Amino acid sequence: MGWKFNEEKTRIILDSPCRNPLKITATRLGTILGLNPWQSSFSAWCEICRVYKEPFEENKYTKAGKAIEPILIEWAKKEFEGGVVSPSEYYGNTWKEIQKQYDFYKSTKIFGGMWDAKIINTNLGTVGIIEIKTSSRPQDWEHGVPDEKLVQALQYAHLEGAKRTFVIVAFLKEEDYQHPEWFTPESDVTVKLYSFDTETATVKFDSQPTTISELMGYAQEWWEAYVVTGISPEFEKKADEHILKQLKVQRPDEDSSLDVQDIIATLNEKETQLQAIRADTQLDALEDEIKKIKEAVKRILSSAMEEDTTVVNVGNWNLVKSTRESVDTDALKKDGLYEKYLKTSVTYTLKKRGEKV
Repeated sequence: MGWKFNEEKTRIILDSPCRNPLKITATRLGTILGLNPWQSSFSAWCEICRVYKEPFEENKYTKAGKAIEPILIEWAKKEFEGGVVSPSEYYGNTWKEIQKQYDFYKSTKIFGGMWDAKIINTNLGTVGIIEIKTSSRPQDWEHGVPDEKLVQALQYAHLEGAKRTFVIVAFLKEEDYQHPEWFTPESDVTVKLYSFDTETATVKFDSQPTTISELMGYAQEWWEAYVVTGISPEFEKKADEHILKQLKVQRPDEDSSLDVQDIIATLNEKETQLQAIRADTQLDALEDEIKKIKEAVKRILSSAMEEDTTVVNVGNWNLVKSTRESVDTDALKKDGLYEKYLKTSVTYTLKKRGEKV
């Protein structure tokens, strides 16, 4: 996707508005509202408009979250005496297909995402939404659910039309991160449950207590102002420094002050990521197999191709025969014409030292 900086170098302008933007999930909503201390509204725009997204890196916190979430869902089933279901239980056989899309709200244009668990009645109607969190900082929860976390839960409850919103947080110690599968929930000791009325609960936004309906209304205005127009919010040079550096590397002509060493460092980083992906997915072996099969098909089809035939179609593959003319350089040299018609051109090839091209 093409883009450029505006003249003041404070925003990014897309060559054309993003045709397939990502939705505002619950985590992106908190970022857009300025509630996320680690990310800015500009970073959310870059992600939504597919300009730049931070690569996902598995760590002890994400691993613990994945392992402990199902444990807390089972704990919640006992606390609520039934009615609590996980996404896989709720969607059943269609879960694998839904999981590929990471979105439970296909009919909505702007907002989407996935809830952690829900409480349903006997008619499968949604009674409440449960958001599950893990934290190593109980001090952050002394006065209730942090606004950024509460917004996430309220968005999904609002989209579901659920009257109640619940947040369950597990407080972890260092040993829990070593073996999260051993975690044991204990009410008000290692686990705490918070309950809210979805439509009357408030978080502080722009110094005012604000409901989820109002917050999502603001987010929709933000979407119209920035995503629809393709013009980003102003970036914060310090908070967005890493993203800006990556963007400048992608488009070095946009900033002549960018050091080539920065570009090389990023190139090496991307090469390392690519190698890791190839190793994890056995991509090299698969490409080698495909190459061998293609060569075999080419040999079989070309041997059966008649002389006046130029194309053979088999399924969704075509073998195309083409004739290329070349010059006999030895004959030209012998006749003394080679130097007369020789043209010199310059090409540049970028490669690592020792790399074959």
